[in-house]
Amino acid sequence: MCDTIVALGPSTMGGITLFGKNSDREPDEVQNIIIIPRKQHKPDETVRCTYITIPQAGETARVLLSQPFWMFGAEMGANEYGVMIGNEAVFTREKPATSGLTGMDLLRLALERGKTAREAMDTIIHLLEQHGQGGNCGYRQKFLYMNSWLIADEHEAYVLESVKSWWSWKRITDHWSISNVLSLEKDFDAISPGLIENAVKKGWCRSASDFNLRKCYSDPIITWGAAGKARQACSRDNLALKKGDLTTADFMAILRHHGGRADFLPHKHGGTVCMHAADKLIRRSQSVASMVGNVSSKGHYYYVTGSSNPCLSPFYPIFAPGTISPAGYLEGGAEYSPEVYWWQSEKIHRRALHHFPTALKSAQHKIEEYERDMVQALEEKKITLNQGAIDSYFSRARKIVADWGAELDAMPKIKHGWLFQRYWQGYHRLNGTG
Repeated sequence: MCDTIVALGPSTMGGITLFGKNSDREPDEVQNIIIIPRKQHKPDETVRCTYITIPQAGETARVLLSQPFWMFGAEMGANEYGVMIGNEAVFTREKPATSGLTGMDLLRLALERGKTAREAMDTIIHLLEQHGQGGNCGYRQKFLYMNSWLIADEHEAYVLESVKSWWSWKRITDHWSISNVLSLEKDFDAISPGLIENAVKKGWCRSASDFNLRKCYSDPIITWGAAGKARQACSRDNLALKKGDLTTADFMAILRHHGGRADFLPHKHGGTVCMHAADKLIRRSQSVASMVGNVSSKGHYYYVTGSSNPCLSPFYPIFAPGTISPAGYLEGGAEYSPEVYWWQSEKIHRRALHHFPTALKSAQHKIEEYERDMVQALEEKKITLNQGAIDSYFSRARKIVADWGAELDAMPKIKHGWLFQRYWQGYHRLNGTG
């Protein structure tokens, strides 16, 4: 379960493009922040994706990926040309194939091959039609679904939604958000041949004039369980609230949104943009990584948490020209490692569940000043975003998490229900984060 947001010039302060995403996946599923350089490829070269092998492009762009550790593809990312993409799982009446390109594969391939948002979208469409989508996208639990994507650059943005190898898209003019629900109805700008005809044939609508993508193709039960409609409405309300004045800080705040509840508790309240896992049935996902992008003719700025729960995690800058991953950043995997930032933060975050209201206030107090100064310094060009700056901000972000984590034992504890405790105890036994 995920949420992706975008705002273009008319909706933002300074006429920039803003982009953001929370990647909601299984606890323990480390999501690494990786940078892959631009590469030239041989004419007959192929690329092995998560499940299938396809022809490689002649050249692939330098890309930033937020990547589940066991996949080829990525949940979100950007490329050297300022193209940004996030994908969403959507659930339809048509059943997913057991193999093909995953939505994350398609996202990475589009970033590697598209120099504009439109080129990236056309890449996904072409690959969908050539190879189809499919394959298990769950880590420990089997999970198959269709996909939608939000694709943006400094000039334009598109929402692209798919069912099997069919697709439909709309160009965004101000702001938009997608979640785990088909967002297009009759408002698409283009649609692939066969999508409407299939709906009529299956009896989901009477004719082309009666066609509505969401109503015809949504699986009502799984879509309801994913709570995407409520989260999409929440993100859109927050985008509209500051339309014309949206900033990087606003996008970070939206990704941390707990539904406007001052009394929010992870074990009681679900269906929020900042997702917290609570049980094996309805709320088994949490926000395991977050990203915000700010691109314009003035520069490209990308911020990631590199850790779960954005409400507890500072963003730090990354992916400036000529830079690599921050000093001290290590990629993680299935096994817990105290040297890996994702796991280091995760262990502290799970302890914070027992002290949540106080822990949240402590973390956010420390994060707020750091991020305000960071964004102002970088985007107002008071400092140059080079490798030294990236290393420094990552080190400071890491220290913030460690500092508020060191205060947890002195904070009051809260009581959790039996199901919530049992759910997290199971993960503690798997990886030693308890």
